[in-house]
Amino acid sequence: MPPPMKSFCLSLVCLLPPLLCDGAVAAEPVIVTNSLGMKLAPIPAGAFLMGSSPAIRDAGSDERPPHKVRLTRPFHIGVYEVTQQEFRQVMQADPSFFSPEGHGGSLVKGMDTRRFPADQIRFVDAVAFCRKLSSRPAEKKAGRFYRLPTEAEWEFACRAGTTTAFHLGVGLGADKANFNGKYPYKGGAAGPFRARTTRVGSFAANAFGLHDMHGNVWEWCLDWYGIDYYTKSPTADPLGPLTGTSRVIRGGGWYSDARDCRSSFRYAEKPLGVYYVMGFRVVMTPKTTVSPELRKHLARIDVSGKAVVRKAVGSSQAPTREQLLALGGESWPRWRGPRGDGSWKGPKFPDRWPIGGLRTLWRRTIGGGYSGIAAEAGRIYTLERPAKPTDSEQVVCLDAATGKKVWQFRYAAVYNKLSYGNGPRATPAVHDNRVYTMGAVGNLHCLDARTGKQLWARDLVKDAGAKVPLWGFSASPIIVGELVIVHAGAKPNGCYLALDRVTGKERWRNVSDPLGYATPLLISRGKIRQLVCWTPTHVRGLDPGTGRIAWSREFRVHNGTAISMPLFRDGVVLVSGYWEGSQAIRLNDGLSAASAAWEDRRNLRSLMCQPLYRQGHGYLLDKRHGLTCFKLASGKKLWDDDNRMTPKGRNPQATMVWLGQTDRAVVLNSDGELLLVRLSPKGFQELSRTRVIGETWAHPAYAWGCVYARNDKEIVCVEIVPSIR
Repeated sequence: MPPPMKSFCLSLVCLLPPLLCDGAVAAEPVIVTNSLGMKLAPIPAGAFLMGSSPAIRDAGSDERPPHKVRLTRPFHIGVYEVTQQEFRQVMQADPSFFSPEGHGGSLVKGMDTRRFPADQIRFVDAVAFCRKLSSRPAEKKAGRFYRLPTEAEWEFACRAGTTTAFHLGVGLGADKANFNGKYPYKGGAAGPFRARTTRVGSFAANAFGLHDMHGNVWEWCLDWYGIDYYTKSPTADPLGPLTGTSRVIRGGGWYSDARDCRSSFRYAEKPLGVYYVMGFRVVMTPKTTVSPELRKHLARIDVSGKAVVRKAVGSSQAPTREQLLALGGESWPRWRGPRGDGSWKGPKFPDRWPIGGLRTLWRRTIGGGYSGIAAEAGRIYTLERPAKPTDSEQVVCLDAATGKKVWQFRYAAVYNKLSYGNGPRATPAVHDNRVYTMGAVGNLHCLDARTGKQLWARDLVKDAGAKVPLWGFSASPIIVGELVIVHAGAKPNGCYLALDRVTGKERWRNVSDPLGYATPLLISRGKIRQLVCWTPTHVRGLDPGTGRIAWSREFRVHNGTAISMPLFRDGVVLVSGYWEGSQAIRLNDGLSAASAAWEDRRNLRSLMCQPLYRQGHGYLLDKRHGLTCFKLASGKKLWDDDNRMTPKGRNPQATMVWLGQTDRAVVLNSDGELLLVRLSPKGFQELSRTRVIGETWAHPAYAWGCVYARNDKEIVCVEIVPSIR
């Protein structure tokens, strides 16, 4: 679709040769080919309206207000994204998922991926690439300096003089860019979901000669992300906020809906985030034209790849174990708390956090992993991957009051090329003085909770024929009577296994579905108990005693992303995924038959965050809109928080827990901030917020007036209800 006349005329103005200070006309800009063979297109200095106009109804508040921005210096930018071949030439490595040696090698089998975009690129890797490219002898001799584009430069280059949603016009179809073709935009042609990157330059360029500005891979920008930055952005050469926790990414990727590939759409990602849809393109300028402000901005970027470990808030006197337990309240013996539903009954929380923040009782280093924390009988339990030896995992037990190690149990665990291979994922289950753990590559253990002595073990890969999924074994063990039930992926017909919790002997197995990541949910109605199990192909109800299937509904999700535990309330089962959205299933009174209730593929798309329910309403972290309230009976959306609770990003994460039967909840977001909030059909109300740990995706435990939280570097105990002073 050709651009409107106004946009077309503007693009012609932008392409006119710039004037020198004395009024003479500069030489016509040309495409530069550097020593790697990268082509870089000239972009003139100029002004444009940055952000979304009121006519773009899909725009988020972070795209507004539209505001005039002036770029005072011309620059060159990559005609294409940095390719796998170019990245390998400079960095002597290629982390790309969609390469013959990558995890997604089977998806590009027989293809020459050298001209595919480099993917799974962290922000720090992109910055390091630019620095190394700048230091190559041929580039130094030519006086060329490389960096990432600022967000304003990226949008100016993408628009190429247009003012519409895309540089192509008002709509986008699957024949014009590489995105999830099931969801085109405003009259664009629907098409296939390719589910991978494509060769750079496969689609038409914009008026500046740039390809793939919409789709293929998300592209890193220099700026820190600020949700309200546009309300205070300077007019000339904006560089974004001075600090932040996530960097801006632009352009959409192969997995995005068309609406998220718009020229003005803003997303964000952690600088150390690794994902198979992250890439970049470079900006080149003469070294002599880099402004002092930009030099300072670039000098502040840390490319060490080390996460920040925060110091503890001062603690004058730690409570004893007896003082801690005397606070009362429930322990946290398993995934999602004592009932597995994200609710906790404990001592009364304060109305707001203290002005100076919450007191950290103790803090200690820990190995890698996303494993959640269990707390029982004055001890806490989690899993970690130690730095040495690397081919191992270990279960650790700490004293809840002091953080001192009570015991640890180490075992061999070879990760090979496990994606996000930083450590274990599942949360231990503590029951009857035993602790049950699942490692990332399928090591299932039962240990004495007091001593760490192994009571029995199963290797699901060697013993049961399971195959390690892309992101590792993630579903937590659950205890049902005398059984421990695991999402195992055993062969044959052993997607779910029930083992005797005392001896480890197999009692039943069932379901031939592929292995997913969701922990089964135990539900009941009258005397009937049932496991609700979500796999990459079905949602099913199983008898926990025998494994017999009571009902089944097909629900196929892309790339096996059945992750969040199902929710069941008011006779409705809800599952929610990243690409296919939410499906609600209504069960009959006998839990023996299931029918479709409703589905939403656009506004209710969760990933890892477990939804909450209260009085007919669900609260779910949608990947695009943030925390979203909806009616469980119908799926009708009531409100969203515009990504205020937890940072906006391609994989937003937070853990939400109800405080008793009140409308208050406590939230640990991905920045490590602890929030006290109110949730109701009327809206989201933030009462307090304070940082308690660094960036984290792991699930915390709440017990005895404290929150126990962890990430890849440390584990902390933070006092919420004062024990002693």
